[in-house]
Amino acid sequence: MSQLMITGGWIFNLLSTIWIVLIVVNLIVSWLPSKIKTPTIFQQWLRQVAEPPINLLRRTLPTVYRDMDFAPWLTILILVLMKVFIFRAMIYWGMLNRPPVV
Repeated sequence: MSQLMITGGWIFNLLSTIWIVLIVVNLIVSWLPSKIKTPTIFQQWLRQVAEPPINLLRRTLPTVYRDMDFAPWLTILILVLMKVFIFRAMIYWGMLNRPPVV
């Protein structure tokens, strides 16, 4: 059971890091000026991958204030807090409850 917690903690930690990077890249790409009116395949894929947790937050909380959408930033904050407090605690809990090697 402890090895499952350690492995799960590392996997969730890695996935949340990847998701944070994708959200930041999506924000940077959306800020860049584009001469092409239609989004490229990369932009479409990036939006499809990065938007689900942001849309979940948008449906849950009102995140727009004076034409500024704070949902991506709140999503990054929530993912970082989950990485620091939940996923790291899973890893440490698994290490502490590992059976002793005789």
